[in-house]
Amino acid sequence: MKAIILAAGMGKRLKDVTLKKPKSLLEVANTTIIQYLVTCLKEIGVKKIYIVTGYKSKMIKNKLGKSVNYIHNKKFRSTNSIYSLYLAKKYLYNSNIILMNGDIFLSKRYLSKVVNFKSSISFGIKRRKYSNGEMNIILDKKVIKKIGKDIKSSQSNAESAQISYFIKKDTNILFKKINQLIKKKCLNLFPAYAYKAVIEKSNMRISYINPKCWFEIDNKKDLLKLRNKIKTPKQLDIFKNLK
Repeated sequence: MKAIILAAGMGKRLKDVTLKKPKSLLEVANTTIIQYLVTCLKEIGVKKIYIVTGYKSKMIKNKLGKSVNYIHNKKFRSTNSIYSLYLAKKYLYNSNIILMNGDIFLSKRYLSKVVNFKSSISFGIKRRKYSNGEMNIILDKKVIKKIGKDIKSSQSNAESAQISYFIKKDTNILFKKINQLIKKKCLNLFPAYAYKAVIEKSNMRISYINPKCWFEIDNKKDLLKLRNKIKTPKQLDIFKNLK
């Protein structure tokens, strides 16, 4: 199994917080977001981890050293994460993969579930109320029928946790669709736009995460919420094993 972390973005919504460092290097307790993700991936048995860098890439390399593999998105200022994923295709093709963004923080207990998955899944969260503009999901029972930011809150059955697992054949379907989109110069999409090929040709299910065990850091409010939850190494260890 391989893992890919998309960490090329500039984190503009965090404003001055990310002027001098990429979002994935923001500190939480005694670590950084990306160090935590890499540690969790290694602890569940992932042997090859790829990081797509862009904004202030040298800082990420200096922090992680030779513990991971790097792919640089030179066009990080003008492209979105689908292009970052496209750059990793030769390393991930024909493999079972975990795909995640570099601005999420989740309990390792949930991440470890992928070891036992037999089909492709996307992690999601149940909410009492969904919001327009989020990466929403439409379900038929536990089967994903659509995932995207264009799904209205009234149609949504879950919110994406921005972590997915693809079995080998679905990884190949995914990259075939991504190749088609890149050839059409569709460089500013999210990877989820290409998920529709997997949804149509294969089977993609949802696996739910307890909202208390997951954070996405989009803005200062999100960062403050995470840091208030996890202030010490002891609290980090507790969070790591929450379920």
